[in-house]
Amino acid sequence: MISFGLTNQVLASYLKELGISEVRIGMFMSMTTIGDSIISYVLTWNANKIGNRFIMLLGSSLMILASGIFSTGTSNFSYLLFAAIIGVISPSGGDTGPFKTIEETVLANLTPPNHRPEIFAIHSTFASVGTSLGAFLAGLSVDYFTKSLHLSMKDSYRYSFCILLLTSILKFVSLIFISHKAEASYIPPFIVAQREMEMEQEDDPGTRDDPESLELAAFSSSENEEHVPFRHESAVEPKTFTGLAPRTQSILFNLLVPFMFASLGYGFMTKAWVVYYFKEKYNSPAVLLGTLFGFAGIAKSLTSFLSAWLVKRFGPIKSFLLTQIPRGILSILIPILGVNFKLGALLFLLHQSTVEFDVIPRRIMLTTLVEPIELSRVMGTVNIGKQVARSVGPFFTGFFAKAHLLWVCFIISGATSILVNLWIGANFSNLDKKVKKQEQIQHDIE
Repeated sequence: MISFGLTNQVLASYLKELGISEVRIGMFMSMTTIGDSIISYVLTWNANKIGNRFIMLLGSSLMILASGIFSTGTSNFSYLLFAAIIGVISPSGGDTGPFKTIEETVLANLTPPNHRPEIFAIHSTFASVGTSLGAFLAGLSVDYFTKSLHLSMKDSYRYSFCILLLTSILKFVSLIFISHKAEASYIPPFIVAQREMEMEQEDDPGTRDDPESLELAAFSSSENEEHVPFRHESAVEPKTFTGLAPRTQSILFNLLVPFMFASLGYGFMTKAWVVYYFKEKYNSPAVLLGTLFGFAGIAKSLTSFLSAWLVKRFGPIKSFLLTQIPRGILSILIPILGVNFKLGALLFLLHQSTVEFDVIPRRIMLTTLVEPIELSRVMGTVNIGKQVARSVGPFFTGFFAKAHLLWVCFIISGATSILVNLWIGANFSNLDKKVKKQEQIQHDIE
C-alpha cells in the first residue's frame, strides 16, 4: 500500500510532465484499470487451482517489472500503459490488482464470524497507514529531489518510481514466507466445530423446531460438510452458466449492480484526479499535497476500528447508511464550500474519514452470504466489476478537466454514493439480523 500511495501521488503529474495531454491521461487511467481488471479476474477466478500464494508472488514480480519501466523515464505511451496494466500502477490510490481479493478471501477463511469485523479493521488500518506513508514519501521525495538536488520535476517524479521498485522487491521477499494455510483448500478448526454444533442442533429435539435455530442452520449449512483439514472445489456442485452454485450466483448479481454503480461514481474523482484538482485550483506545492494526502490516509486508518464497532453494534447495512450517505454529501460540498485551500482540505479530510467505513460492512456482507470455497470467485468478480465501472469515470474526467469543470466530478461522485446506499438499505434490510445470529456463536482464532 506504500507503493500504491506513492504512485497515486505522482502519476497524473508525471504523465503531464512527459507531455501527455489531460484527455490522454484520462484514457490512460481508464485503460489501466480495465487491463488490471481483466488480469485480476482471470487470476482470482482460478485462484483455487493456481494457488493464492503463487498469485501474490506473481503480482509482486509484475510490480517490479512495471516500476522498472516507469523509472527509465520513457515517454512512450504504449510502454507506460503496458507497464501500468501488468504492474498494477494504481490511479485510485488503492489496491486494484488481485492482491485485495486474495487477502480478503484468506482473512475470511481463517477468521470466525465473531472476530471478522476487528480482523478486517486491522487489515484496513495497516492498508490505510501504508497508503498515507506512500503519500508522505512521495511529497517529501519530490520536494527533496527538486529543491536539494535541483532536479527537474520530470526527473523527480521518475525517481519516485525507483522508490516503488524498492518497495515492490520488499513485498516479493515478504510473500515468500506465506503459510500453506493461505490456500483456499485449507479448512480451519472453527469450521469443523461449527459443523459439529449444527449437527448437534439438528439431533436435539429441543432445537429442531426452533425457528431461529432452523434459520441459522439453513443460512450456514451450504458450507462443506467434510470434516477434513482441506476442502476441495468439487465440494460445491455448480449448476449455473457462471460455474457458481445457484444461490451464490443470485447473491453475486444482487450485490454486483450497486457496488459497480458506486464505483462508477467514485471513478469520476479518483485520488490521482483529486491531487490534480488541488494542484490546479490552489496552486499547491508537492510537499503540501503529500502532507494533505498523508493525513487523509491517517484519518482513514483511524476509522477502521470505529467501523468494526459500528458493524458489531448495528450490522453492516445500518453501518452503510450511517456513514456513506454523509460521505456523498461531503463530496458534493468540497467544490461548493472549498473556496480556498484550507476549507477544501478540511472538507476533503472529513470526506476521507468516512471512506473506510464501507470496507468492513462490504466484506462482512460477502463473507456472510458466500461459502468459503466460492468466496475468491465472488469477491474477485465484485472487485473486478467495481474496477471496470471505476475505469469509465477517469476517461470523462479528462474532458471535464480540459473544460475547467473538474468540480462537477465531485458532485457526480457524491450523488451516486447517496443513491447506492439508499438502494442497499432498501434491498438488504434483513441481513443485519442474520449477521448477528452468526456472531453469537463464539469461536477462537487458531
